[in-house]
Amino acid sequence: MGALPWLLLLLLLREVKGDSGDGVDFKEVVAVLQESISLPLEIPSSEEVEDIIWSSHIMLAIVVPGKEGHPATITVTNSHYQGRVSFLDPSYSLHISNLSWEDSGPYQAQVNLRTSLISTTQHYNLRIYRRLSEPRITVNSEISEEGSCNMSLTCSVEKAGLDVTYSWMSQEDSHDTAHEGSVLHTFWRPGDNALSYTCRASNPISNISSRLIPVGTFCADPGYPLEKALDSFCLLTKVLFLLLLLITLAVGLWLIQGQTRCKTPRMKKLRRNRMRLRKKGKPGLVLA
Repeated sequence: MGALPWLLLLLLLREVKGDSGDGVDFKEVVAVLQESISLPLEIPSSEEVEDIIWSSHIMLAIVVPGKEGHPATITVTNSHYQGRVSFLDPSYSLHISNLSWEDSGPYQAQVNLRTSLISTTQHYNLRIYRRLSEPRITVNSEISEEGSCNMSLTCSVEKAGLDVTYSWMSQEDSHDTAHEGSVLHTFWRPGDNALSYTCRASNPISNISSRLIPVGTFCADPGYPLEKALDSFCLLTKVLFLLLLLITLAVGLWLIQGQTRCKTPRMKKLRRNRMRLRKKGKPGLVLA
């Protein structure tokens, strides 16, 4: 009796291995590193399933649906997925948690029907990406003899991975202008408007933009470091905020003092009236 499952496993392994995969239509699925993903399995409700074999390069697991309300029998055959996979009722879609780079690649689900000798196979291609961090900008500038400033801005993301695209946004003449690619070449001449640029990095599961880069600062001083330019921009913003806060406090104090000055004459008048009333109501001396 104990040899029956292993015999079934050997037969199913032969069937999976015999699938050449030529002309296969793969369903593309993207997921996030260290997060979870489900590979949806579609089974006609009218069909009675004998078993389902999930595999990726090699066999991953066998699912045998239970009869008359009993739970399914699940055997995970690949130790790489042990403790990280589950099979969602009622279609027994494959759910993988804590995804790693090694989980990417082709997957297939072979559904063997109880009512016939025909089996159907659904194919997937799982691609895993990392969520992107904020882009970093490197600026190289050079002032020519004519006084124009040629600049090269390079955008990069740490541990970017595959399928990352870069674009640059600037605002020229009140219209947003996009430039594709990780490197932006631009120039500035005396008298031109000072432009600022933002780099946007994207992959199939995330996108993120850099801080605003004021490039005019580098043309004024080619050796001016990027971090110092950004610090100056942030310092100016903080100074303006503090100035606005001080103005608000000054206006508030002026209003409070104005209300106090208005109340003071009224309080003095009330005190004088009370003193008069007390004097009038004071009894005289009675001589015996």
